[in-house]
Amino acid sequence: MFDTALNDQFPSGAAAYAAYVDGSLGNQPNYAYIVSAFPKAQHLSIALFAANNADALDVEAGASVPSEIPGWYARQLQRGITRPVIYASASTMNGAILPVLSQAGISRARTRLWTAHYGVGEHICGPGSCGQLGIDADGTQWTSSAMGLILDQSLLAGDFFTTTTDSTVTEAELQSGQLTTGSGAFTVIPVPPGTAHHIALGVDNHAQNQPVARLRVAFFDTAWRVHADVVVDGAKGLAVLAFPNPAQTGVVSVRRNDAGLAAVGYVIY
Repeated sequence: MFDTALNDQFPSGAAAYAAYVDGSLGNQPNYAYIVSAFPKAQHLSIALFAANNADALDVEAGASVPSEIPGWYARQLQRGITRPVIYASASTMNGAILPVLSQAGISRARTRLWTAHYGVGEHICGPGSCGQLGIDADGTQWTSSAMGLILDQSLLAGDFFTTTTDSTVTEAELQSGQLTTGSGAFTVIPVPPGTAHHIALGVDNHAQNQPVARLRVAFFDTAWRVHADVVVDGAKGLAVLAFPNPAQTGVVSVRRNDAGLAAVGYVIY
């Protein structure tokens, strides 16, 4: 996919083009131009400013800021964009945008992440490529001088332009089960990053004639975040713990700090 603010820099024959619905640089706004000039290609509209509607929101200096994403995102859903696109540098995406998406309850499956990362060649940012993003992006703008022109070029995932509805977007299934019994026993639960926000634990210890369950619960995102003594009491209902950083949480580890005799159930959601 190619994008630029200068219409005379667009090459022909590309699979996809992106251009702006606002702005004043070069030929901006120039989204209408790419639709007219390249009718058989895929088209992505970009808004520099969150007050404007588009397929993608540009989050960088001189454009939008991360705190504007939730409001803009909700408005795009209302007008039928099922996976709005967020564009930012890889560092901004990882450090500022992923936490905002998690705090706003915007699931990874319902957005497309388009990063900018120059200098390491054609790639899509992720832990298995450049390592600059904790999860895999949906596309990466990897150069701003494609073909020696004033032209951005991006590599996109194969499903970048796939149209879905809210009911068919694939998300991680709800994970539930029972903790391993026994004193000091561990239950280690992998979690696809960005797909869940909480773990809830429950026990019917009174009917089992057992004391309350005591657990060590640890979350791994970029490091281990440990709750050393979590008490689960059937008389008080569920014990619910929030992930400190849902966008990057990949593992939940639970250790029995008690005798491990009572059956304790969990659900991750």
